[in-house]
Parts: sequence; C-alpha cells; structure tokens
Amino acid sequence: MAELRSNLTSRVCPACQTAGPVRLAPGQVCASCEAQAAWLKLGDGERLVIDREAIDAAVRRRQGEAAGEPLWRRALAWAMPAATLAAAAACVWCTVDVLSPRPIGPLAALFDGLTASARLATAIGAASFVLGVIALLRLRRRRWFRRLGVLACHLVAIVAGGTAAVIGALHWVALAGAGSSEYLAMPARMMGELPSHVRRIVDATVVVLAPDAEGDARMLAMSTGAVIAGDDQRAWIVTCSHVAMPYVAVGARHNARDAQPVWVALSDGREGRGAVRWTAPPPLDVALIELPVARPPEPVAIAADTSALGPDDPVTFVPNPYRSGWHVVHGKLLQRDTHHTPAGTYDLLFTDLPVIHGDSGSGLYDAHGRLVGLNTWTHLDEAGARGISLPSETMQVLVAAIRDGKLDQLDRAVTAPPRK
Repeated sequence: MAELRSNLTSRVCPACQTAGPVRLAPGQVCASCEAQAAWLKLGDGERLVIDREAIDAAVRRRQGEAAGEPLWRRALAWAMPAATLAAAAACVWCTVDVLSPRPIGPLAALFDGLTASARLATAIGAASFVLGVIALLRLRRRRWFRRLGVLACHLVAIVAGGTAAVIGALHWVALAGAGSSEYLAMPARMMGELPSHVRRIVDATVVVLAPDAEGDARMLAMSTGAVIAGDDQRAWIVTCSHVAMPYVAVGARHNARDAQPVWVALSDGREGRGAVRWTAPPPLDVALIELPVARPPEPVAIAADTSALGPDDPVTFVPNPYRSGWHVVHGKLLQRDTHHTPAGTYDLLFTDLPVIHGDSGSGLYDAHGRLVGLNTWTHLDEAGARGISLPSETMQVLVAAIRDGKLDQLDRAVTAPPRK
C-alpha cells in the first residue's frame, strides 16, 4: 500500500514543474503556486479579508496561559531545562573536586578519595551528556529551538557532562595504573625468629610520603627512612633530602623552613604528620624528620666511622614495605668511591643490593645492625639495580646532636664534618 501511495504522489509541481521537498497528491500544486493563485483571485475583484479571530487564536496559542493553558503545564515545559542545568552544575562540582588539591595523609584514604571522585565525575558526566542529548532531540521535535534559554541549558549540560566524563575517566584510568605498590597501608611485620639486630632494623624502618611544593598530595613521592632517635613523645627519622622535599632540584639548597609537612608510617602501623627539621648542605642528600608519636620504635645506632668497611663485607637493607611487604635483603659491599664535594670528602658505598625507585632514604646496615649508610641512588648495569649509599660520616652532625640530646636545637646551617 505504501508503495502504491509512493507511485501516485510526486515531488514535482504540475503547475510550475518545480521539484520540492514535499510529495504532492495527484492534481495538488506546491505552496508557491497556491499562494500565487490566491493573489490572482484578488485581481478578479475579490477583497483581501483579515481574519481577526484566527490571528487572535494564533497569538493566544503562542502566549500559552493566555490561551487558557494552565500554569502547571507552562512550568512543566521548563522541567527538562531545569534538569539539564542541574546536571551541568553537578558536573562542574565533580570536575572541580577531581582537580582540587589534596592534603597529605594516609595513602589508603588518599587513594580511595581520589578514586571515588574520579568515578563520580565519570558517572555524573556521562549521565549529564546523555540527558542533554535526549533533551536536545526532544527540543527539535517540539520546535523550541527559538527558545534560546532552553537551548542553552541543554548545550551546557552536554559540554559540562562530556568534560566531566573525560576528566574523570582519565584520572580513574591513571589511578588504576598507578598501583606499583601492593599495599596502601603498612603491612604486618614479618613473624618468626629473627636476630635481635635484624628485628631492630625492621622495627625502625618507616615509609615517608611527601607532597609537592604547594602541599598537594595528588602527585606525592613515596620512599623510606629509619628511626635514629626518640623519646616518649616523638621520633627522629633520617632519610634523603630528595625524599622529604622532592620538589627541590637536585643539588639545590634544601631549606627545612620551606618544607611542606610529610606523612610517616611506622612499622607497627601507626601513622602521623611529620615535619622536616634539618637538611644537610648540598650535595649531601640527608634530611631529618620529627614525628610526634608516643613510645616510638627503638632506634638504630649510626656508625661513627665506616673506614673499616671494605669490599665483600656483608651489608643489609629493608626495601620499601609498601611495594611487596616486608623483606630483609642481604648483600655485600662492592667498592668505595671517594668524592670531593663542597661539603667535604666522602666515600660513596657501592653495594650489590637491589635498591630501586622507592627505596631512597632506607638505611644501609653492617653485620651488627649499625647504620653505615643511606641508600640514595641506583646504578643499573647488566646484573640489574645496584645501590649507591652515602656513608654515615655525612650524618655526624646527627650523631653529635643525639649524643648531646640537642636534636631539637640542631642548627640547619651546620655541615657534617668532612672525612680527613
């Protein structure tokens, strides 16, 4: 039947032979020819009559309520624009939340908060985008394109929704792929029989989280450190300067007064906000952190001199426990490499320990559990990663301050005495 109707109709006007967009029934002419015929009739003496009632009815139809349309129906026409505008506002809020700085704190809470914000922005953004498209299609069907306010609400929902969905999805994917660490909180310490000096090394190991220069923890740096002193109310932790202040250029002066707070996780699971109290002069990469905590772990002792430590002597370190749990890695010293620096002359300690990214600031220990170095750099060769440590001579200022009980009075301008 539809095929028969298509064969009977035509897009070509039989009067003017012009093809138009509308199919015409047999004998029907186009709108232009109808208008021309109407005006030709007026030329035969007929008068042009203005139908006031028809005009008034058309005006009333456009005015809505004036035509007798209830107020609630007029208000209902704005329900969809109001919904799309509210969705756009929600998208803006979600986008701002995803991009807002985060204060330093527990890694698990930080990661969960960022992931939740990214998921919410993605979901609300996608919903707003779909709602805006549907509303725009309904607007086209009802021929309300001339209502610029309504059109603007729908377009804003589409733009804001698409932006929120893209930003949220990108952050969500980035967070999902950032899981280089198996743990987001301090794992349970290894059980079983351990030598007392190894147990002390494990207990004194900490994880340090540092924000950027503005205090934003979204791009935090994570590494390790060691407790070297403490009292009933606080612990003193040694780590690398580039761990405590990752936003300062390598080799530049690290001013502890300008440092942002850091977050420290102890081996027993306790966590807290710490403050950088002292940094060694460049190029020495040593920093001291104060952590307010009751009954801190037993500290490790710093060796006053490492000159007796030679090639093939046993050394030990504990990698970052957030990466894959607690491990005690034993190795040996490969060589000592003397370096002359503005801060003094020191022997860098090269070991066969697999020190990698995230292990900076961890302690290097001798066979007696004394801190003989600070793992600072990594050397990569055919055999894999090899650790490079600053010797404990670079921390003699800390040794003297611990001995005299003056860590809290440590002069930040004092340099470590060079090796003679």
